[in-house]
Amino acid sequence: MSASVTDSWARITTWLRAHAPSTFDSLAPPADERDLAALASDVPTPLPDDLATWWRLCDGSGLPDGRTELLPPYFEPCSTKHALEKRRYLVGPAPARTADPVDEAGTRSGAFLKTFVPIAALGNGDHLFVDLRPGRWHGCVHHWSRDDGSQVTPFWDNVADMLTDIANALHTGSPALRSYVERARPYGIRTPSYVPAVEEGCLVWRRST
Repeated sequence: MSASVTDSWARITTWLRAHAPSTFDSLAPPADERDLAALASDVPTPLPDDLATWWRLCDGSGLPDGRTELLPPYFEPCSTKHALEKRRYLVGPAPARTADPVDEAGTRSGAFLKTFVPIAALGNGDHLFVDLRPGRWHGCVHHWSRDDGSQVTPFWDNVADMLTDIANALHTGSPALRSYVERARPYGIRTPSYVPAVEEGCLVWRRST
């Protein structure tokens, strides 16, 4: 069961302050409501409460060397401004933006749809996004591959689930992404879970053995 976004974020930041101060210092202050509103107005479906709450607690992060791997395995949270810029670039021109989603949330897509909201980025062009298509997985956190599009099953049920998973991994040392590993197995995907570590004051994620 997922804890509240506020509770999980408090656990995460408490751990970072004590163990990974460089990552903690990279966290941005809460999002400007105007920036959050601009992003919300660009999306045809209301932003989930857990996502909006998280941005109201922290508007992304970033270190000069790009080492803010807050979200496993290697993703850096986006600010609301960055999310809007990335979303418009990935969705593409107006004709593509007006297309209606065909499949349910959580399923594979070769195109970055208007109902996708990027929340974290990797330097190679991969992203984590919240999938706002209808269905059982509405609001899930999915992986977008620059080369292959969205994958066959989500990383997490929603943003609250993601933050709960990360908070538990930080405080107990248990692997994050274990539920995703189990969901991916029936599709023939062998993927690792990840455990937290600290390098030079920065949080990093390593493959679980």
